[in-house]
Amino acid sequence: MGDIMKTLLDEVRIEIDDVDKQMAKLFERRMKAVEDVIKYKIENNKPIFDACREKNVIAKNVARIENDVYKPYYEEYINQMMRISKEYQRTFVEKRKVAYQGSIGAFSQIAATKLFENDDLCSYHSFEDVFKAVDDGEVSYGVIPFENSYTGEVGETLDLLYKYPNVYIEAMYDLKVNQNLLGIKGSKLEDIKEVYSHGQALSQCSLFLKGLQATRIPYLNTALAAKYVSEQGDKSKAAIASIETAKVYDLEVLEANIADSINNTTRFMVIQKSLKKQGNRFSLLFSVDHKAGSLADIMEVFKKEGFNLENIKSRSTKSGSWQYYFYVELVGNLADTSSERLIELLKEKVHNLRIIGTYTL
Repeated sequence: MGDIMKTLLDEVRIEIDDVDKQMAKLFERRMKAVEDVIKYKIENNKPIFDACREKNVIAKNVARIENDVYKPYYEEYINQMMRISKEYQRTFVEKRKVAYQGSIGAFSQIAATKLFENDDLCSYHSFEDVFKAVDDGEVSYGVIPFENSYTGEVGETLDLLYKYPNVYIEAMYDLKVNQNLLGIKGSKLEDIKEVYSHGQALSQCSLFLKGLQATRIPYLNTALAAKYVSEQGDKSKAAIASIETAKVYDLEVLEANIADSINNTTRFMVIQKSLKKQGNRFSLLFSVDHKAGSLADIMEVFKKEGFNLENIKSRSTKSGSWQYYFYVELVGNLADTSSERLIELLKEKVHNLRIIGTYTL
């Protein structure tokens, strides 16, 4: 019986070795194709990481697996293959400087790491400092939070897009945000009297904080709040931040996943100092006459030209009483003739029209 089993095992090992030989040849073939991809990206000034493209590739490949038992393992395999592909592509280009706001462990830093994991990441004090760094050419890209699925847009971001006309949105990236209550070692929930975090994080966890009945204290960002709590060494103080931040500042997770919504996602935008043409979305800023029906007339233009608006927001210009500018996100490719026609029509009807970015979602 033992000899039979050994024979079967040997046959299976021969089969696996044969598959491995074929996979080695396919791997070389795939990496050669990757070289062609990176050459194209370099020539067309495109980023290595395309979140939407990667997501679609993974989903398409997993769908090819017929045995459901194998699917999660194959998904992990494809994820690793994509990571290897990106690492190889980065050997062809020089490291770029990428700016983000906050400290190590802040969600902006986490998003920047996922988008530009092999580039030089630079921390800046404020969102505007990131915009200035891009505008001045200190860095190639900036990573900035744009809006949250629960609390809405980050208003300061829109104001900065309005303020810096030479900075453009190059990409959008959705980061699943897990908020956690962090305290010093040995602290317990019942000890907490004060909770520190960014205003958005405090808003995202309002239901939990209501039950905790602790004082909410806004801080510049989640990571700095965690750093402050760690330095104070006070059991009555806690911070709301990521698991990664807890590890950085040696804090305990007193309560995990405390956001009001289980689908808490923050959309980050990648900004750069040039406007690319390709993408399935593009965004505009403009102002209109302050009189009845002005905005409705513009909406009619979008409708007649067949454009779907996925987003529209208004913000004060801060330069005059009751003066506003509008941000709109449109479905379409800016390079298409229909988009070019729309832009020409809008120029006749709005003020201060600016194209502020093209990207793929």
